[in-house]
Amino acid sequence: MALLRLALVALAGCSPAGAQPSPASGITPPAGWQALPDLAKQVVDATKATGSEAWGETARGCYAVWFTLKGAGAKVDAVLAGLAAEKIATTNVVTPESDDGVIAASFTKGSYGGRLRARIAGDTITALACFANEREPKTCESPCTTLLGALP
Repeated sequence: MALLRLALVALAGCSPAGAQPSPASGITPPAGWQALPDLAKQVVDATKATGSEAWGETARGCYAVWFTLKGAGAKVDAVLAGLAAEKIATTNVVTPESDDGVIAASFTKGSYGGRLRARIAGDTITALACFANEREPKTCESPCTTLLGALP
């Protein structure tokens, strides 16, 4: 599943860049976070996302990726199975009662840990992952909470 590839790309490809995020998500990154357009492009390339933005405070090891996908695979079970297949460990998983709704989970992969929210509506998944490496993970928690609350 493409959602899975996003997490892998996001966890492996964190590198800073200076461009501003596109207005597609409507999400304002936390103060001090910079747009990471190279990471956003990697997400699009790996997942065929219809939109992607990425931000981070790389000095502290904080990152976030927003993206949208369209397709027949927009199902709760497929998203969770895809994460498991890529050996992305999830905890605190909350799922909607139907295939339309929001999935929320904490995840870890290698030295990265974070949280994911994915809204499934019909054939569209809109996801936001916020995560940190081992540098200053506690410092990333509050900005990540604010970002995840911005998922429409």
